[in-house]
Amino acid sequence: MNLLLKRWNGKWISYRQNDKMTTRALEDKEIKAIFEQISGCNAKRNRAMLIVGIGMALRASELVGLNVGDVIDTNGNVKAYVTIRGETAKFGKVRTVRIGEGLQKRIAEYIDWKTEHGEAINPDAPLFVSQRNGHLTRQGLFDLVERIFERAGIDQSPHSLRKTGATLYYIESGYDLIATQQFLGHADPSTTRRYIGLTTEQLRDYSEKLSDHLLFAIENGTLDTRDNMSRDFLKEVSDEKLIMELIKRGYAVMIREIEPNKAKIIPMRKVA
Repeated sequence: MNLLLKRWNGKWISYRQNDKMTTRALEDKEIKAIFEQISGCNAKRNRAMLIVGIGMALRASELVGLNVGDVIDTNGNVKAYVTIRGETAKFGKVRTVRIGEGLQKRIAEYIDWKTEHGEAINPDAPLFVSQRNGHLTRQGLFDLVERIFERAGIDQSPHSLRKTGATLYYIESGYDLIATQQFLGHADPSTTRRYIGLTTEQLRDYSEKLSDHLLFAIENGTLDTRDNMSRDFLKEVSDEKLIMELIKRGYAVMIREIEPNKAKIIPMRKVA
């Protein structure tokens, strides 16, 4: 298992790679690219499906298993809290997902489109209808997303849609791991860490920083001294190979973005 660094929306993030292709979150420009490739008679459905899939960070089975009644209440309004039913959820685990007003508006527009085109909107009707007027299958979703990705020139699996939603939520939550874990419905926070690129080494480094912060606050009442000391070790780099070499030699590194394609790195300590 290798630890790699990638730039994601102008930031350095780490992720693990094994012998298989590593699924990662899509960057903003890639999100734009895939939506530009949605066309054809099912474009409205496909666009709504990918927006919901990313916006709620759903698993494939959860996404294709949605019914109209899961997102629309008895008064015809889009729900702010969507319950993922046990029959579609992993391990049958029911959970509730809060969705934002922007996503609610997109769902409402899609429901209006379904109504105009004669699609059923009763509570038990599929939200995303297949050519056979039933639920789209998980494999059907994968095939569809893979074609869209191919046209957009993106070499990722459809699972990257869920990881994209997870990463966006994590960042917008102020890097709240527990909130992200609950949003995704993970039983184990280590699973969430893998989704958003947090490694054991990073968590260890965060713990060290917390200890340093506390001790400096106790002794000095400020972190200015620590910051000045850190600047002596800063080095500007634009070559990812140098960062990788530090990690390869067993160093934990702190990486700070300073401008596009350039970062400041601080060799911290050998990882035990």
